[in-house]
Amino acid sequence: MISYDPTDKRLGSYLIDAGLLTPSQVDVALNDQASTGLRFGEIIVERGWVKQQTIDYLHRKIIELEREIGQPLDKGVVQTSYSLRKYRKTIGSN
Repeated sequence: MISYDPTDKRLGSYLIDAGLLTPSQVDVALNDQASTGLRFGEIIVERGWVKQQTIDYLHRKIIELEREIGQPLDKGVVQTSYSLRKYRKTIGSN
């Protein structure tokens, strides 16, 4: 079985999964990134595709939690104080 490594999943993948960007938009942003040296998030905000607040929210509520627990969140789970306690309890019991 292939293990999930949340450090390998990039912001663009999260935004595609959320329906906020298309794969073509990610490709454009990655090309821009290669030629400008700007960060991916800066590029998509500058292009007006996603608001900075959306990126910050996604990072705080999903990306950080997935990286902490080392696996994808269950479908429909967004980090709340309850879900964070639940996952920390689960991790501690392993």
